[in-house]
Amino acid sequence: MNLEFHGAAGGVTGSHMVLDAEGMRIGIDAGLFQGNEASRDQADLGHDPRSMRVLLLTHAHIDHSGRVPLLIKRGFSGKIISTAATVDLCEIMLKDSAHLMMEAAEHEIQHSDQRRNPFDRPLYEEKDVVAAMKHFTAIRYDKEHDLGRVSIRFRDAGHILGSAIIELSFGKKRLVFSGDLGRPGAPFLRDPEKIDGADWLVLESTYGDMDHGDIAERGKMLLDIILETLDRGGNVVIPAFAIGRTQEILYELNPYAERGMLNGVSCFVDSPMAISATEIYARHPECFDEETLSLLRSGDSPLEFPGIRYTRSRDESKAIYDHKGPRIIISASGMCTGGRVLHHLIKNLEHKDSTILFVGYQADGTIGRKLLDGARKIRIMDKDLDVKAQIKSLDAFSAHAGRNEILSWLRSFRQFPDKIFLNHGEHRATRALAEAIGTEFGSEVVIPARGQRYRLC
Repeated sequence: MNLEFHGAAGGVTGSHMVLDAEGMRIGIDAGLFQGNEASRDQADLGHDPRSMRVLLLTHAHIDHSGRVPLLIKRGFSGKIISTAATVDLCEIMLKDSAHLMMEAAEHEIQHSDQRRNPFDRPLYEEKDVVAAMKHFTAIRYDKEHDLGRVSIRFRDAGHILGSAIIELSFGKKRLVFSGDLGRPGAPFLRDPEKIDGADWLVLESTYGDMDHGDIAERGKMLLDIILETLDRGGNVVIPAFAIGRTQEILYELNPYAERGMLNGVSCFVDSPMAISATEIYARHPECFDEETLSLLRSGDSPLEFPGIRYTRSRDESKAIYDHKGPRIIISASGMCTGGRVLHHLIKNLEHKDSTILFVGYQADGTIGRKLLDGARKIRIMDKDLDVKAQIKSLDAFSAHAGRNEILSWLRSFRQFPDKIFLNHGEHRATRALAEAIGTEFGSEVVIPARGQRYRLC
C-alpha cells in the first residue's frame, strides 16, 4: 500500500494525493495552486489520472477541488465522492474558477505586450465543469461506503459546509485524512468530530505554529473596527472567501444590526458566488450545529438583517458607491487573487479613512499577504496604488484549527497513529507542528514533498 503526494506538500495549496491499495488507485482531493504556488505547472498532475478508480473530496474550497475538471479532461472516468453540500458548492465554485481562467486568458490576448511566454491557456472551460459534475456521488456523514476491499467513511471536519475527515479501512488497518480541520465553537457548523484511532494520519498544518483569537470575542472585535472606521467617514472592505467566511461575518453582524447598532449602515455582499453559497447553506441544515438550528426554528435567519444588500449583477456592484452613507463591503476573493474585491481595493486603498480588514489565511505571494506584510505601494489590475488605508486582520475568523486546537484534536485518539504525514502548511508552520507532535506523542512525523511516494505496508 503506497501513498503519493502531488500537492499541498511543502506548501498550503494544490491539495492532491493518490493512494495505491488493494489493487485500486484512490485519489484524495485535486486542488488548484494559489499565491506564489500558482506559478507551478497547474496542468502537471504528477500521475496519469486514468489509472484512478475513484476520487474522494474533503471539501469544496478551490485549493482542494479546483483541478477536478482537469482530471476528467485527462481521462479520469470514475466516481467523485463527497458530501451532498460539497457537491452543491463545487458546482458554483468550479464554474467560477472556469470563468476566472477565461477572463485571465482574454486579458492576455488583449494585452499582448504583457503576455507571458508561453501563453497561459485555461485548464478547463465551463463545459468541462458540467461534464465533471456528472461524476459526483454524495454520501452522508458517518455512513460506511464500500469500495470493494476498501471502505470509506466521512466524518464532519467543521471547516466549511460539507467538509469532511475521511477514514479509509483495509481490514483492521485504517488511514485517516484530516482534510482542513475547523475550529470548535465556530457558528453554523458542528465541531470537528473526534477520531478514535488510526494506523496512519495525513494531517493539515496550516496554522501549526500559531493560535487564533477567541471565537467568543470576535463579533465584538469586528464591530469595534467597523464603528471606528465609520466614525472616520471611511468604508470597511472585507476580502472574504465566498464559502464559509462570508456567512460567518454575517452571522456575527446579525445581532448588532438587529439591536440597531448599525442603523444607517449598508452592508453589501458583493459576490455572486457568495450569494449562491448562502442559498446553498439554507439547503443543508443537516450540517448545522444546534445553536443555528435553534435560531432557524425561532424564525430568525442569521444571514438576514436590517441594512444588508446582496449585489449579484455587475451593475449592482458598480452602483455601490452611488449609495450615500457608510458602507461595509464583503467581497471575494478572500486572498485578493481576483474577483470584485479588486475593484473595491482600488476604490479604497488610497483613502486613509477606509479600512481593509482581512479575516482569513493569506498565501505567500497574494495581494492580501503583501498588504498584511506592510506594502506601501501595490499594483492591482495594471494600476499602481499608494496604500493609505488602515490594514487590519482578525485571525479569530480563521476557519482552520490553530496549533493547540490541532493538538487537542489529536489527544482524542485512543489508538494513536504510528505515522503522521503533515501537509497543507508552509515550512515554518509544518516544522513547528511536527516538533510539538514528536514531543507530546512520540509518533513518527513525516513532512512529504511534492512527488514523494511512501510505502505504508
